[in-house]
Formats: sequence, C-alpha cells, structure tokens
Amino acid sequence: MSSNGNVFPKKYLPFILKHTGEAYQKLGDDEVVGFALYYSEKLRRKPGLLRRKGERIRAVVLAFYPLLVKPTSKGMAVLIDSLRSNRVTIQYNVVDKNLLDSALRELSAMSGKGFLDGLVKLSRLAQDVASARSGVRKETVELDNVVSDPGLLQGLKPLIGMDTTYNIPFIEIPFSTVDHEEVARRISKAVSEVDELIYYVNNLTEKIRDLLDEWKKEITKEYEGKLRMMDEKIEETKQAVAKAIEELKRKRDGEFSTVRERYLPNIEAIEKRIVETRENVGRLEEELEKAKAYGKDTSDLKRRLNDQKKTLKNLEKELESAKASYDSEVKRIEKKYNELVEAENNKVKSIISEREAIQKELETLIQEASKRFDAIRSSLQEYVEELAKVEKRVEELSIPAPSSGGEIRLIPLVYTSYVSEGTERSSITTIVVLEPGGMLGPRFTHYIHEGIDNYFSWVKQVLDKEEMKPEISAKNLLAKTTPERIEVCLTRLSEIGLFSREDASKMARSLEEQMKMIG
Repeated sequence: MSSNGNVFPKKYLPFILKHTGEAYQKLGDDEVVGFALYYSEKLRRKPGLLRRKGERIRAVVLAFYPLLVKPTSKGMAVLIDSLRSNRVTIQYNVVDKNLLDSALRELSAMSGKGFLDGLVKLSRLAQDVASARSGVRKETVELDNVVSDPGLLQGLKPLIGMDTTYNIPFIEIPFSTVDHEEVARRISKAVSEVDELIYYVNNLTEKIRDLLDEWKKEITKEYEGKLRMMDEKIEETKQAVAKAIEELKRKRDGEFSTVRERYLPNIEAIEKRIVETRENVGRLEEELEKAKAYGKDTSDLKRRLNDQKKTLKNLEKELESAKASYDSEVKRIEKKYNELVEAENNKVKSIISEREAIQKELETLIQEASKRFDAIRSSLQEYVEELAKVEKRVEELSIPAPSSGGEIRLIPLVYTSYVSEGTERSSITTIVVLEPGGMLGPRFTHYIHEGIDNYFSWVKQVLDKEEMKPEISAKNLLAKTTPERIEVCLTRLSEIGLFSREDASKMARSLEEQMKMIG
C-alpha cells in the first residue's frame, strides 16, 4: 500500500525548547520568531575588507520537513523519509530446522558410546550453521526510505514525542507517496522470524542438554553395574588370595623346618668341635709355656699344638661353608615364596587396575560428551549472536511508537536566504535547545544538535528552487513581522537569559534595517 501523508495525523515538533534538569519545555511563537530572526542576523556576513557591502537578508522562513512515524512491532516505529532516497539492507541466515530436527531425533534414539557419534554429527552441523557453510539460507530485507542516520535518530529520540501548534506563517514541505505498509511488513516479518529463530535455537540447545543429562544418567548406571561386579570380584579374589598366601606360608614354614633339620645339627656339631678344639689349643699353649719354663723338651707339644690349630682353622672354614649353605637355602625358599605371594597379590592388583580402567572409561566418555555439547552450544550461540545483531540493528533504526499509530512528524527548520552583490546563499537552522549557561556568562546558551543539523542541511536545495520563491516571499517572517513585534520577540529571549536586553534592542534595530532593504 502506497500512500502520501494525507492519511496520517500531523504533529508539529517545537523549534525551540528550554532544557532544565531532565525535562524539555517548549517555547511559544514569539521565541520561535525571535530566535529565527536573531540567528539569521547573527549568521549574516557583515561588511568588511573583503565584503565591502556585506550581505543582506532576503527571507527568513519557518519550514516543516515531513517524517512518517510508522509503527512496526514490539511498540517500536521507524521514521520514513519520502524525500530522500535511502535503502537499508538487513541480512540474516535462516537455519534449516528440518536438518537439525532430524539430527536431534537420531541423537535421542542413540545410547552408550553411539551417543557420542550423534553429538559429533550435531557439532559439525552447528559449526556449518554458525559459519554459514551449509544448513542455512540467506535472507535479505531491503527497506526503502527508512531513516538510518544515527546522528539524526540520536538527536530526535528525546524530542520526537513532543508537539506544538504555530500561529505564524510557515511552509510545509509535502510528504511524497511511499509504500510504508510494505516497509512495516518487512520489518515486522524480519523481527518475528529472528525472534522465532532465536527461540528455536535456544530451545534446541536445551533439548540437547536434556538428552545429554539423561544419557549421563544411563551411562553412569550402566558403568556402575560393571563397577559393582568388579568390586565383588575384587572381594572374592582378596579372600582367595588370602587363603592362598596362608597356604604358601605354611608350605614355606615346612620347608624352613626341613632345611633347619638338615643343616643346623651339623652346624651345631661343628661349633661344638670348634669350642673343644679352642680349649685344646689353650691347654697346650699353657703346657708349652710351663715346659719352656722348666727347660723340658717342647717339640711334641709344639707338634700337637700346630695340629690343633690346623684342625681349628679347618673347622672354622667348614662352619662358614655350612652356614653359607644354610643361608642360601633359606634365601632361596624366601625368594620362591615371596614371588608366589606377589603373584597372588598381583591377581588383586590386576582386577583393581581393570576396575580403574572402567572408571576412567566412564569419566572419559562423560568428558568427551560434555566437550561435544559445549562445541554445539558455542556454535549455536554464535549463530544466535548474529541474529541478535539484526534485532540490535532494527532497534537502532527504531523509536518508541506513538499511541495513536502512524503519524506525520513535521520537523521545524528555519530557512534563511542572503544576497550580496549579485550572489546568493542560504542556510538551514534546525531545532534549537536552550541549555543552562555558566555562572559568569548568559543564563542560557543555544545548542543545535549536529546530527539533526547535518541531516537536514540539504533541504536548502529544495527551498532554493525558483518555483519556491513566491511561497517563501509570502511566508517571509522578516517581511511579515512588525518591528514592534520583533523587539518583543527578542526581549522574550533576553528575559530567558540568552543575551542582554541591550543586545536585544541593538539586534532589533539591525533587523529593522534588513526589513527596509527587502525589495
């Protein structure tokens, strides 16, 4: 549906506002006329070295530029400018739900280790969706004549809901035909589809999480059964090993007894003979000393003593050999039975290691499944974040929708044309906000939002056209306002504190001179 502005109610924005605290106060016609003429005179190039005659004001006109406030969705609206050719393009990817739903159904039918394969498949699909390699189709939404200038939107948002009436001459630039319903439909469709996609993907993520949680319970239950069987086997093996070790100890002690019976009597006999031989050696040594003392023949004693010493030495070697043989047998038996006991204990260790491997396998499966889910969630979240950028972009283009529905918001502009020695120029002044000034300066200073000013600067090209001159002449505030009212209007601004009363009188006289030069 294409339409011009006649089907919508019109709301006129205030041209001049006073900003105090958090509120904006709109000012009346006198302040509008006063500031329009004051600022036009301020911008006029005065006589000087390079411009001997300076400029004169030919016309000061209050003009209104139409912007359609068109509701879209969620209580928001966009501004449609029918006079400026502007196209906003929004793109987003629409996921193939059938593809993901099919993979989800496959996953829900899987169990055990096969569940991981389903997660791997979903992870790859999610990566493809996030990177737009496959599984998506690109949706392009083109919006014609929608205002996208961030400077203008930022400047107008706090003011767009205000309106006023004017009882002074003005020019109203007509709203051209534009298919605003199609714009609203496309925005609403895009927002609705993006919302639905975000809900779908978030819901899909939760379904996968639920399947993962359920699978964790099932796989844990399955492995806990295996672990219980292993615990029972460990306990049975421990008991069997304990009995086997007791039997081995009994056999070991029997072998120790046999070795002792074989070796110890001989060792004790040798030790006894050594004791006797040492006693003989001691006795013969005493007899030898006595014989020497009495001068008797000692040769026989010496021979017998040497024989005993040789016998003692041989006995000691024999004892050492016997003990070595005994120790060797004892060590052999100990080694044999230690190895047998270790072999029995290893039976328990082997089963414990097997149990630990099962426990580790369970932990690894759960960790791997969680890792795969995190990859799926991350990829889907990346896709959602891209969709959220569409919502943010629409939000950037939007303002709160009026309660009355669509309406034409007429933006006030002051158009001033100047002439000088055969040359002409013009300027556009947009909405003026009076801000509190400094302690030593004026109570209020004027502020013109740069974003609004930049956006509407081109409108002077429309009003500069030859066919506009009759209407501009008919609505010229400088020509249609009496000097007395000009002074009243400027006095109002001086009372606000924009400038002094003396400056107001001086400005009024200067404007009166400009009025006289209008041909």
